[in-house]
Amino acid sequence: MIVLPEGGYDVVGSVVVFKTDPCELAQAVAQFLAVPLKTHLCIIDNSPSPAARPDWDPARVSYHFAAKNLGYGRAHNLALAAASGRSRYSLVMNTDIRYSPDVVCRLVDFLERHRDAGLAAPKIRYPDGSLQYVCRLLPTPLNLFLRRFLPRATWTLRADALYELRWWDHEHVANLPYFQGSFMMLRTSVCNEIGGFDERFFLYGEDIDLTRRMHAVAQTLYVPHVQITHEYRRYSRKSLVGTWYGIQNNCRYFNKWGWFFDRDRKRINRRVVAQLSNRTVPIAS
Repeated sequence: MIVLPEGGYDVVGSVVVFKTDPCELAQAVAQFLAVPLKTHLCIIDNSPSPAARPDWDPARVSYHFAAKNLGYGRAHNLALAAASGRSRYSLVMNTDIRYSPDVVCRLVDFLERHRDAGLAAPKIRYPDGSLQYVCRLLPTPLNLFLRRFLPRATWTLRADALYELRWWDHEHVANLPYFQGSFMMLRTSVCNEIGGFDERFFLYGEDIDLTRRMHAVAQTLYVPHVQITHEYRRYSRKSLVGTWYGIQNNCRYFNKWGWFFDRDRKRINRRVVAQLSNRTVPIAS
């Protein structure tokens, strides 16, 4: 359990660490504390032993050593629960993100002007400046199977072009059902309404599930005029353990929502493609 210092906040941020490089964590803390809003950062440490850390101001930073690996969603839920009733917005993010202080301010301002939105996600680029395709349709089993086991196959590339919306220019605000979860600004009240992350997902799949459930009750908006950089290390492709986690949690996702018979997926994806293909159709207010 995380208990925040007394008072209200504009944004409560959370990062989950597991044997994270101390320099990377220090950078993540410093850039969040530079945001000129009333903020608090929750660090949830899933590592086998506590991280060596400087003397962070407890009024600005809460450190929670879990003493075991809670998984990604369950760990972030500790911060989301602490923010309930205390913060207008919750920022879920990775430590390998780089952004300027005004990024958080601009996303908050955007959500203040879009009261029907429960989530805002920025444009994300790799360190070399190329675009990360983090705006996506809801996946089919074939999408995730091909990406994991046949990543360079022609079939995979064709499927990804649609799934990752590679044909779209990514220059317009859009109401989309799935964002890769490395940096998501959530309206805390809406996040509470849907119950936060589904803790059955240990690692991978939890961002698909969360954004899908939020998309069902509020707009989930891509905000292209706000940009960040993400190193995007893919643990699942570098490790057999990561691959096993990915397979397990993809199965959990499809067991929950449907494998080949998911009428909502088909309806949502068709609507999104139609709207992005026809810019005269309003995508977001």
